Amino acid sequence: MPAIAHRKKTPKAKQAGGKSKSKSKMANPRGTPLKSQFALELRHRLNLNQSAFARLLPVSVRTLATLESGAPPTDVVARRLTEIDRLTTALAEVIKKESLGRWLQTPNEAFDGLKPIEVIDRGESDRIWSMIYFLRSGVAS
Repeated sequence: MPAIAHRKKTPKAKQAGGKSKSKSKMANPRGTPLKSQFALELRHRLNLNQSAFARLLPVSVRTLATLESGAPPTDVVARRLTEIDRLTTALAEVIKKESLGRWLQTPNEAFDGLKPIEVIDRGESDRIWSMIYFLRSGVAS
């Protein structure tokens, strides 16, 4: 009888579809790890209460409190935190940093009377990115 060759089993690093299942890395799209209390720092930078900020992620207030205490976010939440951070950084170029929280929660005619936070919540942050583009370029919209 011929000898049967046995293959060495190697751990699978990726799931089907090529995506990693690891939740412990909590890295942003650039691959750099998020700080343990990144959610808390970002919420303070935006001057939002927990309820309003949790709505942006979207997570429960309880989950947000857990994140703010240093628990690692899931990959989905880490991505959302990075998106909000990028948007906040861009907004800070055209709006005073200390006014960001108030601006996000004030109805705006440019967004059909919606608050910018509602625009983000609806998944229409491209409307805000468009506004940032026009404000940066000085082109009238």
